[in-house]
Amino acid sequence: MKKGSIVIYESTVYPGVTDDICTPILENESGLILNKDFLTGYSPERINPGDKINTIEKIKKIVSGSNQKALKIINYLYSSIIDAGVHDAPSIKVAEAAKVTENIQRDVNIALINELHQLYSSLDINTNDVIEAAATKWNFMKHSPGMVGGHCISIDPYYLMHKSEMSGYIPTVMRAARDLNDGMDNWVLSTFLKFAKKKNIDLESTTITILGYTFKENCSDTRNTKVHDLVLSLKNLNLNIDVWDPFISPDTQDKLEAIGVEAHIKQPRNIELGFICVYHDQILEFLKSFDGVIYDYKKPLII
Repeated sequence: MKKGSIVIYESTVYPGVTDDICTPILENESGLILNKDFLTGYSPERINPGDKINTIEKIKKIVSGSNQKALKIINYLYSSIIDAGVHDAPSIKVAEAAKVTENIQRDVNIALINELHQLYSSLDINTNDVIEAAATKWNFMKHSPGMVGGHCISIDPYYLMHKSEMSGYIPTVMRAARDLNDGMDNWVLSTFLKFAKKKNIDLESTTITILGYTFKENCSDTRNTKVHDLVLSLKNLNLNIDVWDPFISPDTQDKLEAIGVEAHIKQPRNIELGFICVYHDQILEFLKSFDGVIYDYKKPLII
């Protein structure tokens, strides 16, 4: 790092990481002094993986700096490429907190819907119908149940919980949300087994095709996908499992086949029992003409 440099961090962290951890390292390694020889900033990444509509230039950017000079330069830098504009945060810690708050709010909202879905399934109520009805009110936040994975929402809450506990405050809501979402795959497995029993399906003699493996729809990212945990649980029951996901890479194929799971990028010819996990467009198109047995944990479950 040369004198006059500006170092900008974009990774999601808990408040204080840039100032309290990263900056001292920069000073120690370079021999330079913050706000005298170099500047720092924080501008959290807000890209939505797989989203071709809300691209980087269309999403407002939060910017912050170690002093007003840094903020002015960083504002100018990002303004040159962000059509949606930028928001000047009053401090780096505020910007760090804003980003982790965004992801925790989504985690909590999905956890609530997941809990309601588990409840409504036990009451033989279609959760999708409930959501559509509730969404007719202007201020209802529309979410759908799902297995929360990926490298953001399933991880970031732990950063703030760690910082919270360091400060002496024990969080409750975000911790409960994380526990519920983290265990969603276990509930999905349990309801699948009940579904198979109700349908008189002999699972030991049936190949179960997992439809969708990545952590979200129409995205190739498999980091922290909860579908992998589900696959392992099914394998532990000595069931025959294969996976079809048009977005997985050859490397992911190899990793799945290393644990005894045949993985397909192209649609398999014969599917005995389809187990929907991720609603990729290609999978939805396939389902329009498929007349075999399908298990979909997001649909109403009579258990």
